[in-house]
Amino acid sequence: MKSFTAKTLWLLAGLLSFNAALLAQTPEAAEMKKLDGTWVGGVKGGGGGGGKGGKVGKGGGQGFMVSVTELVIKDGKITAKGDRGSDFGAGTYKLNLGANPKVLDASGTGGRSAGKTHLGIYKLNGDTLEWCVGNPGIARPKDYFTTPQVQFHMVLQRKKG
Repeated sequence: MKSFTAKTLWLLAGLLSFNAALLAQTPEAAEMKKLDGTWVGGVKGGGGGGGKGGKVGKGGGQGFMVSVTELVIKDGKITAKGDRGSDFGAGTYKLNLGANPKVLDASGTGGRSAGKTHLGIYKLNGDTLEWCVGNPGIARPKDYFTTPQVQFHMVLQRKKG
């Protein structure tokens, strides 16, 4: 009988620990897990007039030197690559899920982005990520559109496999 009781107590303690670990996962941690992956696409709009809308393009359009075509988000880190083989470098990011729209701010730790902070908003709908981000020193975007040299609205799809 003692053996059964001891085993039962160990099993119960294990289950309680497992449940505590699940409950300890914050909403931000769960959202970060959803964002983990490789995202490909391009900048939407940006024909030079600063207007809303436009097509998703790899070249970005008039007024762009280069645009982001791939983001890799993994374990709280973010890296960005662009067309023509450009590498924007690596960084970290922070989320604010209480803001409306949700906030995704990136801080560069290496490469061209080192020491620069990009304030942004985002929405995640399944395997589609929209991130509108301002250039360093520019205020956080309030809506999703591209204005060259100010803010960039990226539409990205999760890369499969």
